[in-house]
Amino acid sequence: MKRIWKLSISLLLSISLMLGGCSFMNSQTNNKKAEQDEIFMPVQDYTGQGFSFDNGEKTGEFAKKHREEIIKVVDQFFKKEYGLEVTTHNLVGAKNAVVVFVESKKEPYFHTSVVVGVNIENNKISDDVFAYEGSVEGAIMSGLYVMAYEKEFKKLDEFCEMIAKKYPVVGMRQEAVNKTMDTGYSTPFYYTSTLASDFPKAFDAFTNHHQISKAELRNIINRKKFDKEDFLVTLTFYMEEKQGQPSKEMVKEIINLFKKTKGLPPGNYGITLRSNELIKSSGKEKSHEGTVPDIDEIIIRR
Repeated sequence: MKRIWKLSISLLLSISLMLGGCSFMNSQTNNKKAEQDEIFMPVQDYTGQGFSFDNGEKTGEFAKKHREEIIKVVDQFFKKEYGLEVTTHNLVGAKNAVVVFVESKKEPYFHTSVVVGVNIENNKISDDVFAYEGSVEGAIMSGLYVMAYEKEFKKLDEFCEMIAKKYPVVGMRQEAVNKTMDTGYSTPFYYTSTLASDFPKAFDAFTNHHQISKAELRNIINRKKFDKEDFLVTLTFYMEEKQGQPSKEMVKEIINLFKKTKGLPPGNYGITLRSNELIKSSGKEKSHEGTVPDIDEIIIRR
């Protein structure tokens, strides 16, 4: 009888420990999931929330309180320097500054960012607006390039939409594009990159005469000898399935379809298939498959 009693007590203790262990494991799993949810987000839900820079917490709060003042300074900068009007989409705190993400209101269409210095202690905003050397000019030039090859870029848009129908993939939400992209002409399916110095005559022609025709822009660009580094286009597709990981086979098929498509804009192309989840703070994907720069480039020449 005593032996049975001891066995019963032992069994109860074992069950209790097992349940306690399960509870601990469940707690760890829940904590891990909470951490994952804090860091990652499905691309379908991502609108730029959580996008941040290091040491930007205080200046981020400052930007919220002084949003209209900062936007006014940025508007004045673009009107004075480039004769262009922009829409401000996002203000992100950085060290002693606020990074402002903007989009042009009219052609040439582009996304870019500028930096506004702030002094939190003195509650002041600097009148000086600056950017990485050539970044704004490059963004404008990418928009001019798209104007020059308007018909070809419509073909590129059609290709991307076809891929999204044919395969279980999606693009980035337009809100996220507006709040996180600053390389130039950008859409939910691709972004571009170039420099004004790659097409100095085209950029100068626009600067001197904003009403320049698309045909004239194209003529000027076409006079320049083609260089594969002049205009870069990165096509980006995301797995539609939540937590889905990129498929090597799928991206190979997409690349092959792209290579067979005629009438696309001249440029140096990269094609990537990305994981469904993004890192909130950077807007970058967890993982990707696709072309590798300088190894398997896709060049479309003029």
